[in-house]
Amino acid sequence: IVLINAGIAAWTEHKAGDALEALSQMTQASIYVLRDGHEIKVDVPYVVRGDVVILGTGDVVPADMRLIEADDVKVSEMALTGEPDDVAKTSKLKFKKPGEPEKLTP
Repeated sequence: IVLINAGIAAWTEHKAGDALEALSQMTQASIYVLRDGHEIKVDVPYVVRGDVVILGTGDVVPADMRLIEADDVKVSEMALTGEPDDVAKTSKLKFKKPGEPEKLTP
């Protein structure tokens, strides 16, 4: 009985892994970018340095980036920092003062 139970558990685990992989392939994120003066839709892994990413409501931020123009932008950073509230972002540059270490946060 123990061997049958272990066999069924292994088979179920294998099938669940296959289903999860198929689901992740179906939901591959894509984003609109300005590339060579044209707005095109690309899969997130193919966003490259120099692309201007066009974000809309509900879009996933595909990479580290600098905002060029922003109006009331809030980002959920829960996966990165555990912060439960959305964090406001701005396109204003914060210049480094002499002797101050460089930071990537606003």
